[in-house]
Amino acid sequence: MKKLSIILAVLLVLGTSCENFLSVNETNPNSASQVPANLVLPAALNATASIYNNPDNFFFVYVWHGAMSIFGNYAVSATLTQYNLLNSNYQGNWANTYLNLQNYDYLENISTDPKDCYFAAIAKIMKAYNYQFLVDTYGDIPYTEALKTGEGILKPVYDDQQAIYEDLVKELDAAMDLIADAPADAAEVGPDDIMFAGDMDLWWKFANTVKLRMLINQSGMTGRDSYITTALATQPHSAADYLGAGESAFVNPGYVKSEGKMNPFWENFYKQDDSQQADGLTYYAANQDACDFLSENFDPRSFRFFAPNASGVIRGNYYGGYVAISPAQTSPMGPGLVRAYNQSSIIMMDFESLFLQAEAVQRNYLTGDAQALYESAVTQSVIYMGGPNGNAAAAAAYLGDDTKPLVNYGAAPNKLQTILTQKWVSMIGISPMPLWTDFRRSGYPDFIHWSISPEKKNATPPVRLLYPQTELNVNNDNVVAVGAINAFTSKIFWQNR
Repeated sequence: MKKLSIILAVLLVLGTSCENFLSVNETNPNSASQVPANLVLPAALNATASIYNNPDNFFFVYVWHGAMSIFGNYAVSATLTQYNLLNSNYQGNWANTYLNLQNYDYLENISTDPKDCYFAAIAKIMKAYNYQFLVDTYGDIPYTEALKTGEGILKPVYDDQQAIYEDLVKELDAAMDLIADAPADAAEVGPDDIMFAGDMDLWWKFANTVKLRMLINQSGMTGRDSYITTALATQPHSAADYLGAGESAFVNPGYVKSEGKMNPFWENFYKQDDSQQADGLTYYAANQDACDFLSENFDPRSFRFFAPNASGVIRGNYYGGYVAISPAQTSPMGPGLVRAYNQSSIIMMDFESLFLQAEAVQRNYLTGDAQALYESAVTQSVIYMGGPNGNAAAAAAYLGDDTKPLVNYGAAPNKLQTILTQKWVSMIGISPMPLWTDFRRSGYPDFIHWSISPEKKNATPPVRLLYPQTELNVNNDNVVAVGAINAFTSKIFWQNR
């Protein structure tokens, strides 16, 4: 509890003492002149976890792409069923991510002494992690001028999204070099690192995995293969150089049973007294697309993603469909997702890394055994989801069914389709952005039921979010300079569909 209290206090200091282009405030003369790195780091990591582990922030991804729905006794969101995005939708994701970036930028700026190289490296890595999210969501964004309010830049220009990606890859390489070339007297990060507990080998692997994710996102682009292979060659790229089985990136500041101090995913469903939140387990429900896939393939994770309904099976609703089944026949979120108030927050799962490696090998960007990597990814997902079937033996039986081409690698006529479809189901309730990004770049899975609303604005969901209304209000000239934005046709640069 002491650790979490300190983190919350530091977040308050950072949030009130630093100017940013989202809120033009004068500097608070009563704020601390400098917060030490060992306090900034856990506060920043905790804020990152809060952004990416709140399902409300990414509900649009889950319901548009066959992962979640809602119970039939709730009114559906016309914004989501009609694919009618507004500039006011999901503004908090933008604002909170830039505030989080400000924390990491502060950490990097106070870590210029070579002895502080580990703190500087972590700051670079987490800035890349956050900026990738913003590019994948909005395309062109403020980057080179975004965090320069100290230099008087309150209305930053928008940078080209592909150029940002390329610079982030360089920043990740620089971070890995800082770790690899650290002096003997480098300050240990230790327990102030609430993600890897100061294990810099894991930070190096995490950086390399984030880099791999960014490069794989570009794999469908015409003429991009040479860039990808060259970028991969700047650091070692054997399987041992990425997050492997059992090396997930979790954040846990020491969650306690107190309002606002529990795991953010859990707190969306339960209060500190273990009673249910009003719109938690009775609102979030299974999507029938996910239920169909899990049930038809006899997936050992079925009752872990979603709890059985009154009939003892998993069922859900197609989001945007007219007819909703009764609440008693609808499955809520399962115990593999909603675990405990102190469950660790997910930054990147080991199985996401293994799926990325499998795809990279399948596409001939890396050497290795694509099938072994794929099967390891599925196995780690099964183990993580837990329950009576959450073990390697159950995973092996599942993977061994050669009548299921979207499960059995050897039986798959399209290996990439199998990798990405299994990655999709594994990411339900775990990590929404890869789920959304993979569909936009590949079209898999290809069995999702889209909204049937007669008032929908497009046949398929938006491919990006619109710039926040707050940006239009305070940075309008630079937003306008990007050009006209259409949620359905203004694709992220790596989209090939």
